[in-house]
Amino acid sequence: MASMATGVSFSMTSGIGEGGYDVHRVATAARTTLKLNQKNSLSESTCMLLGMNKYRGSGAIRTVSKAVGYGQEMSKSLRVGLICGGPSAERGISLNSARSVLDHIQGDGINVSCYYIDPDLKAFAISSAQVYSNTPSDFDFKLESLAQGFSSLSELAEHLVSAVDIVFPVIHGRFGEDGGIQELLESHNIPFVGTGSRECFRAFDKYEASLELKELGFMTVPNYLVQGTGVDKSEIALWFTDNQLDLEMGKVVVKPAKAGSSIGVKVAFGVNDSIKKATELILEGIDDRVVVEVFIEDAYEFTAIVLDVGSGSVCHPVVLMPTEVQLQFHGIGDPKENAIFDYRRKYLPTQQVTYHTPPRFPIHVIKSIREEASLIFQKLGLRDFARIDGWYLAPNSNLSSPVSETLGGTKSGDIIFTDINLVSLVQFHRPSNLPGATNTLHCS
Repeated sequence: MASMATGVSFSMTSGIGEGGYDVHRVATAARTTLKLNQKNSLSESTCMLLGMNKYRGSGAIRTVSKAVGYGQEMSKSLRVGLICGGPSAERGISLNSARSVLDHIQGDGINVSCYYIDPDLKAFAISSAQVYSNTPSDFDFKLESLAQGFSSLSELAEHLVSAVDIVFPVIHGRFGEDGGIQELLESHNIPFVGTGSRECFRAFDKYEASLELKELGFMTVPNYLVQGTGVDKSEIALWFTDNQLDLEMGKVVVKPAKAGSSIGVKVAFGVNDSIKKATELILEGIDDRVVVEVFIEDAYEFTAIVLDVGSGSVCHPVVLMPTEVQLQFHGIGDPKENAIFDYRRKYLPTQQVTYHTPPRFPIHVIKSIREEASLIFQKLGLRDFARIDGWYLAPNSNLSSPVSETLGGTKSGDIIFTDINLVSLVQFHRPSNLPGATNTLHCS
């Protein structure tokens, strides 16, 4: 699959807006070059619009040297198709992301058309006003009468071929991060922002991604895959024993393999509780694959944004300053169940989360996080941007498991990468917009 590097710069403010913690950091980073996945070239008029001055054959790589609207007179606007929604429970978060993108890419030289995919994978052309609805349920029931519907996803794609120059997909979870929408766009040769379908598919499944990271030499959290409701108790008990976990009270995390936004993530204790909670997730239809993984004690959670600023076919990932995510419980609720960065803490007002940017880690650890995140981005074939989450295990951290693979110097702790997010760059709210939440910026 060929790609095209453009100098399109989605200029955004340096603040962190509602529903868009990371998209602002992505867009304010030194006029980022985005690579647009496509199989053929854009029209000549679009090439002129984007200021392309380097060509290497029909349908091959074209490099853009000038950004849209960067002090130039333009005869035609860049037409961007913004696609949100999706079939998963994350479609409300997708609307948050769409609002953030819409807020900051609209302007002179850029026209944005919005599209929504409903839970049944029906596609609609919607207005900007509908994007600003509080939740999808605010307009779902009106879609048939108020929005332009498409008879199929193929019809949507055929419409996009002539209606837009590039697509910016912000569908979270299924059909967005698993390669579904990307495959549709690729099949119709439609340029789009983000990672290609095959790479999305490999990175989206948490269990498969952890296996690949381990094969590549990165440190991973010991885990076990549950498929279907017929769980073999003896097998999972053996996994508990192998990882030195108590069969009755060993602490683990149970989560869907193919879902984001911490939906369905639970803490479990012992074999029976793990099986019970994994089965519940499957029966609730959240996912048919559930990951049980060792709970990491006394470690520090972080998240890091990676931007690909390379040109042409050259990948040059730059990792922005990581952010440490600190949970503070203040004696509220059951600490056993409140020990994770869950959906509520990510999206709702809370006093239980503090973000530290830069993280309160040793400088050499921060450097290692950025170097290793860059390697992951390259080795997995990711494009444009990604958010990579993980843990810093200080020397006193307790993984509750013998782990021989190490990353970085063991004398000062280890780094574990856990999740790769290809659309969820925009999933956090701005802490200062949430009552009581704290955003700590350290200056040196």
